[in-house]
Amino acid sequence: MIDCAVKPDVDPQRLFPEKDYPQRSPFNRDGDRIIHASAFRRLIGKTQVFIKPQSDHVRNRLTHTIEVSRASRQIAAMLGLNPGLAEAIALVHDMGHPPYGHIGENILDGILSDYGGFNHNVQALRVVTLLENPYPDFIGLNLSWFCLEGIIKHNGPFKTDITAYVHEYNSKHDLLLNTYPSCEAQIASLADDIAYNCHDLQDGLRAKLFSLYDISSIPLVEFYRDKISATHNGISETHLSLSIIRKIFGYFVSDLNCTSKKALDGAGLKSLEEVRNFQSGIITFSDEAKEHLKSLNSFLLTNMYEKQVHLSEEDNPEKIITNVFEYFMTKTNVLPDSWQKRINAGQEAKIRIICDYIAGMTEKFIYKTYKEIVR
Repeated sequence: MIDCAVKPDVDPQRLFPEKDYPQRSPFNRDGDRIIHASAFRRLIGKTQVFIKPQSDHVRNRLTHTIEVSRASRQIAAMLGLNPGLAEAIALVHDMGHPPYGHIGENILDGILSDYGGFNHNVQALRVVTLLENPYPDFIGLNLSWFCLEGIIKHNGPFKTDITAYVHEYNSKHDLLLNTYPSCEAQIASLADDIAYNCHDLQDGLRAKLFSLYDISSIPLVEFYRDKISATHNGISETHLSLSIIRKIFGYFVSDLNCTSKKALDGAGLKSLEEVRNFQSGIITFSDEAKEHLKSLNSFLLTNMYEKQVHLSEEDNPEKIITNVFEYFMTKTNVLPDSWQKRINAGQEAKIRIICDYIAGMTEKFIYKTYKEIVR
């Protein structure tokens, strides 16, 4: 392992001290706790891009998370970093997403505008430190400090306005919000970029939002289309498109590995402290790869994400979430007992607690609740 990697035998610095198990590293334990959490399982019922997809083969929030975690583990291993930690951070990185993806996040952010807003990374921290409660000895999953740091800072220093909960939690378990996170957390963030750009392209093709001809306007797609076609005469369009996407995925993984290795060697970072206080993230793509990512994302924004907002109007996530929220605000007695107790204890504003409950819902469940309200 390189000097600035998080070592497998490091003190996990859990908020509530626990006995170590030599059979598993602290970060493998983190990963196990995450995948056994109820909130992790519910990701299968939450939108990645498509609301009410017409095919069982398009990605949901859970399958996307699995893909990001595998890529994170692979890249960390290639760089001589800690694969278990990178995987654990990736496994939890989307656990704060509400139903209806980023549309749902924007709706809840509006509802909570006077209470610190809604941010899915902050919500992920709430989920694993407060809302999940499977153990008798402590609240939350009691994940390692390094995993929690990665949850809240995998995109870089935490510059979002610090909500009351983040401030409260940070006061007892300082996550060094103003610094960069570990290399492993940086990997999880960029593996997410690789996965959603490549796989959203594949899902968009499957949904017939665009064709292979359309995506050939993307320079990287055109390059691999020509290269694969030259070596596979008569290849079917399905195999060609799948092969192109695999090649693009591999290109970004290879570029991230090579560019980051050069950056790490050049910077000569010898400790985690030096990583955190470096002038920028040290895990990075080349300028060429950044341009290719920008081109791919621009195409998806115009031809997929903006269209998906339009496609969702029939189900109207804003109407569903707003109605369910208003219903619970006036009838808290219909909430499960554990949620009523939180409201009665008065430790947080009722509006925040109800939004916690809604954020944890799958789309199937919130729609069922909505139909029961409006019938």
